[in-house]
Amino acid sequence: MATILNCFPLTVYKDRLGLDPAYRRQIGEAVIDAYRTGPKAGVSKTSAWTGDRNGREFLHLDPAMAPMFKAVHSRMVDYLRALKIDPSKLDLHYTRSWGTVSEPGQSIRRHRHNQSHISVVYYPVKDAGTGNLVFHLPDPLNEFSPGLFEQHSRDMGLITESNILNSELVDLPVEEDDIVVFPSKTYHGTEPNNTPGTRISIAIDVVITLKDSGGVEYLMPPAEKWRKSQDV
Repeated sequence: MATILNCFPLTVYKDRLGLDPAYRRQIGEAVIDAYRTGPKAGVSKTSAWTGDRNGREFLHLDPAMAPMFKAVHSRMVDYLRALKIDPSKLDLHYTRSWGTVSEPGQSIRRHRHNQSHISVVYYPVKDAGTGNLVFHLPDPLNEFSPGLFEQHSRDMGLITESNILNSELVDLPVEEDDIVVFPSKTYHGTEPNNTPGTRISIAIDVVITLKDSGGVEYLMPPAEKWRKSQDV
């Protein structure tokens, strides 16, 4: 009997963060205030505002954001455990965190965060229908001929059914208070916001270090062992 083996999955964690609605609105208002009063580099009719490009990339240093970041930590621990990684041997460092605002017609283009290890997206305010999170795979492992999985193959009937085995992107439905955790090297973006509403998200980059790097070749050693070269 034939056997189909699906190898090398990408594991994406999604859950509700469970924050109080009033507090979620407070987070959203802080992001909107930064958007309205600060620089707007990169913003256009089709491109959303992102705080990392506009000098607002350290939300984790704001005491008012501490309850959210504490809750995020617990979900990242769940994600690591799902991968059978022992979180007690690791330290997780928030390195950058920023808000995004997607007005009608705007989206966030495909990108990835190569400067970090895992990334988080949280939706404190998300009106219904304002667009989902999209994961992209530029070189699908099952695509035995370049371009085979592109839309033209579906249009001509060459691909008879779209699924995760023959797709170069996955559309992940997300709602208000959802949190998503995934490897930072994963290409991702958003659908356009095709409603009159607003989509607000918090993006977070995390670097992971070992608590004890003795005998371990890979992963980063403890951050307290680092030293700036000019300080030697």
